[in-house]
Amino acid sequence: MSGCCLEKGGIPFIDFCLAYNGCYLLILGVTMQTSATQQPRSVGSVTIKLDVADRERIATLAIARKRTPHYLMKEAILEYVKKEEARQNFITAAQTSFLHYQQTGIHITLDEFSSWVDQVQLNPAEPMPVCHT
Repeated sequence: MSGCCLEKGGIPFIDFCLAYNGCYLLILGVTMQTSATQQPRSVGSVTIKLDVADRERIATLAIARKRTPHYLMKEAILEYVKKEEARQNFITAAQTSFLHYQQTGIHITLDEFSSWVDQVQLNPAEPMPVCHT
């Protein structure tokens, strides 16, 4: 489940949470939905249709950055994929956490977590609250 963009002390936050004795923070009232995706086709090259104005914007930026339009488009796509993978990892971790909570009832409340966050800013060694049912 690593790869989440949230981090605590250099450790991916989801790894930190999952390593914390099976205790999960439950945020009530939040619904996260995902939609089914189609399987991607394996291709050697991809064509993207852009209108003239968008191509001109990319070309202008490429000149200013001393890069090719291809480089800028590839970097933009890869950055988008990285962001969406992190988002999906977060959603998957939240769904797994909620399932664990439903099965065990073990959790900390949002108030307990918020209080801990305030305390850890003053004292980074502050232990997390004790999990309970």
